[in-house]
Amino acid sequence: MPYTLQMLRSLMEAHPDRAEPLRRHVEALEISIESQPAFCLQNVRTLFEAAHITIAPHLGVAFGKNGGFPDRMRRVIEALDFTIADHPEAEKIGRTIAALLKGIDDTAVALARLSNIPNMRHGGSLDWGTLERQHALMLGGLCDSLVSFLFDVAWSRVTAPLLETEPRRYEDFAAFNDSLDDEYGNVEIAGSSFLPSKILYLLDATQYEPVRVSWEIEQASASTDDEEAA
Repeated sequence: MPYTLQMLRSLMEAHPDRAEPLRRHVEALEISIESQPAFCLQNVRTLFEAAHITIAPHLGVAFGKNGGFPDRMRRVIEALDFTIADHPEAEKIGRTIAALLKGIDDTAVALARLSNIPNMRHGGSLDWGTLERQHALMLGGLCDSLVSFLFDVAWSRVTAPLLETEPRRYEDFAAFNDSLDDEYGNVEIAGSSFLPSKILYLLDATQYEPVRVSWEIEQASASTDDEEAA
Protein backbone atom coordinates (compact mmCIF):
# COMPACT_ATOMS: atom_id res chain seq x y z
CA MET A 1 0.00 0.00 0.00
CA PRO A 2 1.52 3.38 -1.02
CA TYR A 3 2.65 5.61 1.82
CA THR A 4 0.22 8.43 2.59
CA LEU A 5 0.63 11.57 4.69
CA GLN A 6 -2.76 11.03 6.27
CA MET A 7 -3.06 14.19 8.36
CA LEU A 8 -1.98 16.47 5.52
CA ARG A 9 -4.28 14.69 3.08
CA SER A 10 -7.18 15.21 5.50
CA LEU A 11 -6.19 18.86 5.87
CA MET A 12 -6.23 19.43 2.10
CA GLU A 13 -9.56 17.66 1.77
CA ALA A 14 -11.17 19.66 4.58
CA HIS A 15 -9.65 23.03 3.66
CA PRO A 16 -8.63 23.10 -0.02
CA ASP A 17 -8.76 26.90 -0.03
CA ARG A 18 -6.08 27.06 2.67
CA ALA A 19 -3.92 24.03 2.01
CA GLU A 20 -3.90 23.69 -1.79
CA PRO A 21 -0.38 25.24 -2.07
CA LEU A 22 0.90 22.22 -0.14
CA ARG A 23 -0.46 19.56 -2.52
CA ARG A 24 2.43 19.22 -4.96
CA HIS A 25 4.91 19.10 -2.06
CA VAL A 26 2.85 16.50 -0.19
CA GLU A 27 2.75 14.32 -3.30
CA ALA A 28 6.51 14.70 -3.83
CA LEU A 29 7.24 13.71 -0.22
CA GLU A 30 4.97 10.67 -0.42
CA ILE A 31 6.79 9.47 -3.55
CA SER A 32 10.21 9.98 -1.99
CA ILE A 33 9.23 8.08 1.18
CA GLU A 34 7.87 5.22 -0.91
CA SER A 35 10.61 4.84 -3.49
CA GLN A 36 13.30 7.56 -3.22
CA PRO A 37 14.20 8.01 0.47
CA ALA A 38 17.45 9.75 -0.44
CA PHE A 39 15.38 12.76 -1.57
CA CYS A 40 13.14 12.79 1.49
CA LEU A 41 15.03 15.44 3.47
CA GLN A 42 14.79 18.00 0.68
CA ASN A 43 11.08 17.34 0.26
CA VAL A 44 10.43 17.60 4.01
CA ARG A 45 12.22 20.91 4.20
CA THR A 46 10.39 22.23 1.13
CA LEU A 47 7.02 21.21 2.59
CA PHE A 48 7.78 23.08 5.81
CA GLU A 49 8.82 26.12 3.77
CA ALA A 50 5.56 25.95 1.81
CA ALA A 51 3.70 25.93 5.12
CA HIS A 52 5.68 28.94 6.38
CA ILE A 53 4.96 31.01 3.29
CA THR A 54 1.27 30.03 3.27
CA ILE A 55 0.66 30.66 6.97
CA ALA A 56 2.77 33.80 7.42
CA PRO A 57 0.47 36.31 5.62
CA HIS A 58 -2.49 35.02 7.65
CA LEU A 59 -0.56 35.66 10.87
CA GLY A 60 0.72 39.05 9.78
CA VAL A 61 4.31 37.78 9.64
CA ALA A 62 6.70 39.17 7.01
CA PHE A 63 9.94 37.29 6.45
CA GLY A 64 13.11 39.27 5.88
CA LYS A 65 15.47 38.42 3.04
CA ASN A 66 18.19 37.31 5.45
CA GLY A 67 16.04 34.98 7.57
CA GLY A 68 16.94 31.30 7.23
CA PHE A 69 14.75 28.22 7.59
CA PRO A 70 14.93 28.02 11.43
CA ASP A 71 14.23 31.75 11.73
CA ARG A 72 11.08 31.46 9.61
CA MET A 73 9.86 28.52 11.71
CA ARG A 74 10.54 30.46 14.91
CA ARG A 75 8.65 33.54 13.73
CA VAL A 76 5.61 31.48 12.72
CA ILE A 77 5.52 29.72 16.11
CA GLU A 78 5.86 33.02 17.97
CA ALA A 79 2.89 34.44 16.07
CA LEU A 80 0.57 31.54 16.91
CA ASP A 81 -2.02 31.80 19.67
CA PHE A 82 -2.12 28.82 22.05
CA THR A 83 -4.40 30.32 24.68
CA ILE A 84 -7.60 28.57 25.75
CA ALA A 85 -10.61 30.84 25.44
CA ASP A 86 -12.66 31.61 28.58
CA HIS A 87 -10.10 30.14 30.97
CA PRO A 88 -9.12 32.50 33.84
CA GLU A 89 -5.41 31.76 33.24
CA ALA A 90 -5.57 31.66 29.47
CA GLU A 91 -2.43 33.77 29.03
CA LYS A 92 -0.38 31.52 31.32
CA ILE A 93 -1.64 28.44 29.48
CA GLY A 94 -0.62 29.98 26.17
CA ARG A 95 2.91 30.73 27.40
CA THR A 96 3.30 27.23 28.85
CA ILE A 97 2.14 25.48 25.69
CA ALA A 98 4.45 27.69 23.65
CA ALA A 99 7.33 26.57 25.87
CA LEU A 100 6.40 22.93 25.29
CA LEU A 101 6.52 23.59 21.56
CA LYS A 102 10.17 24.59 21.66
CA GLY A 103 10.69 21.12 20.23
CA ILE A 104 9.35 22.38 16.88
CA ASP A 105 12.00 25.09 16.89
CA ASP A 106 14.65 22.49 17.71
CA THR A 107 13.34 20.34 14.84
CA ALA A 108 13.79 23.21 12.38
CA VAL A 109 17.37 23.77 13.55
CA ALA A 110 18.13 20.04 13.25
CA LEU A 111 16.61 19.85 9.74
CA ALA A 112 18.69 22.83 8.64
CA ARG A 113 21.89 21.29 10.01
CA LEU A 114 21.12 17.90 8.46
CA SER A 115 20.41 19.62 5.12
CA ASN A 116 23.90 21.14 5.14
CA ILE A 117 25.71 17.82 5.52
CA PRO A 118 27.13 16.70 2.14
CA ASN A 119 25.09 14.01 0.40
CA MET A 120 22.05 14.67 2.57
CA ARG A 121 20.53 17.41 0.43
CA HIS A 122 23.06 19.00 -1.91
CA GLY A 123 24.70 15.82 -3.07
CA GLY A 124 28.17 14.38 -2.50
CA SER A 125 30.30 11.39 -3.33
CA LEU A 126 28.41 8.47 -4.85
CA ASP A 127 30.33 6.21 -2.46
CA TRP A 128 28.76 7.83 0.61
CA GLY A 129 25.66 6.49 2.27
CA THR A 130 22.49 8.53 2.34
CA LEU A 131 19.09 8.49 4.01
CA GLU A 132 17.24 5.18 3.96
CA ARG A 133 13.58 4.21 4.24
CA GLN A 134 13.47 4.20 8.05
CA HIS A 135 14.84 7.75 8.07
CA ALA A 136 12.28 8.77 5.45
CA LEU A 137 9.41 7.29 7.44
CA MET A 138 10.50 9.13 10.57
CA LEU A 139 10.89 12.48 8.78
CA GLY A 140 7.64 12.02 6.87
CA GLY A 141 5.64 11.25 10.01
CA LEU A 142 7.19 14.23 11.78
CA CYS A 143 6.36 16.55 8.89
CA ASP A 144 2.82 15.19 8.59
CA SER A 145 1.94 15.89 12.23
CA LEU A 146 3.79 19.20 12.70
CA VAL A 147 2.69 20.93 9.48
CA SER A 148 -0.92 19.85 10.09
CA PHE A 149 -0.68 21.18 13.63
CA LEU A 150 0.70 24.55 12.50
CA PHE A 151 -2.14 24.95 10.00
CA ASP A 152 -4.81 24.00 12.52
CA VAL A 153 -3.56 26.48 15.10
CA ALA A 154 -3.00 29.27 12.57
CA TRP A 155 -6.62 29.15 11.40
CA SER A 156 -8.25 28.27 14.73
CA ARG A 157 -8.66 31.95 15.61
CA VAL A 158 -8.84 34.91 13.25
CA THR A 159 -8.32 38.26 14.92
CA ALA A 160 -10.25 41.36 13.88
CA PRO A 161 -7.24 43.12 12.27
CA LEU A 162 -6.65 40.11 10.03
CA LEU A 163 -10.29 39.97 9.01
CA GLU A 164 -10.12 43.63 8.02
CA THR A 165 -6.91 43.26 6.01
CA GLU A 166 -7.39 43.77 2.28
CA PRO A 167 -6.71 40.66 0.19
CA ARG A 168 -3.40 40.66 -1.61
CA ARG A 169 -3.65 41.80 -5.20
CA TYR A 170 -1.93 40.88 -8.45
CA GLU A 171 0.32 43.93 -8.10
CA ASP A 172 1.62 42.64 -4.75
CA PHE A 173 3.49 39.81 -6.50
CA ALA A 174 5.52 41.83 -8.99
CA ALA A 175 8.70 39.74 -8.77
CA PHE A 176 6.85 36.47 -9.33
CA ASN A 177 4.76 37.95 -12.14
CA ASP A 178 7.89 39.22 -13.90
CA SER A 179 9.48 35.78 -13.59
CA LEU A 180 6.41 34.11 -15.09
CA ASP A 181 6.22 36.63 -17.93
CA ASP A 182 9.92 36.22 -18.73
CA GLU A 183 9.55 32.44 -18.85
CA TYR A 184 6.49 32.28 -21.12
CA GLY A 185 6.50 35.56 -23.03
CA ASN A 186 3.49 37.64 -23.99
CA VAL A 187 0.43 35.87 -25.38
CA GLU A 188 -0.74 37.32 -28.69
CA ILE A 189 -4.46 37.01 -29.51
CA ALA A 190 -6.04 38.78 -32.49
CA GLY A 191 -3.50 41.55 -32.43
CA SER A 192 -3.67 42.08 -28.67
CA SER A 193 -0.86 41.21 -26.26
CA PHE A 194 -1.45 39.78 -22.76
CA LEU A 195 0.84 39.00 -19.84
CA PRO A 196 0.90 35.27 -18.94
CA SER A 197 0.94 36.09 -15.22
CA LYS A 198 -2.16 38.27 -15.54
CA ILE A 199 -3.99 35.59 -17.51
CA LEU A 200 -3.20 32.93 -14.91
CA TYR A 201 -4.12 35.23 -12.02
CA LEU A 202 -7.50 36.20 -13.51
CA LEU A 203 -8.54 32.90 -15.09
CA ASP A 204 -7.10 30.24 -12.77
CA ALA A 205 -6.36 31.65 -9.31
CA THR A 206 -6.32 28.11 -7.87
CA GLN A 207 -3.28 27.29 -10.01
CA TYR A 208 -1.69 30.74 -9.71
CA GLU A 209 -1.41 30.49 -5.91
CA PRO A 210 0.50 27.18 -5.55
CA VAL A 211 2.82 28.09 -8.43
CA ARG A 212 3.54 31.43 -6.77
CA VAL A 213 4.18 29.77 -3.39
CA SER A 214 6.53 27.24 -4.99
CA TRP A 215 8.43 30.06 -6.71
CA GLU A 216 8.79 31.94 -3.42
CA ILE A 217 10.06 28.76 -1.73
CA GLU A 218 12.67 28.31 -4.46
CA GLN A 219 13.79 31.92 -4.05
CA ALA A 220 14.01 31.57 -0.26
CA SER A 221 15.89 28.29 -0.59
CA ALA A 222 18.34 29.76 -3.12
CA SER A 223 18.96 32.73 -0.82
CA THR A 224 19.61 30.37 2.11
CA ASP A 225 21.98 28.25 0.03
CA ASP A 226 23.93 31.36 -0.98
CA GLU A 227 24.25 32.43 2.64
CA GLU A 228 25.38 28.96 3.71
CA ALA A 229 27.99 28.86 0.94
CA ALA A 230 29.35 32.32 1.85
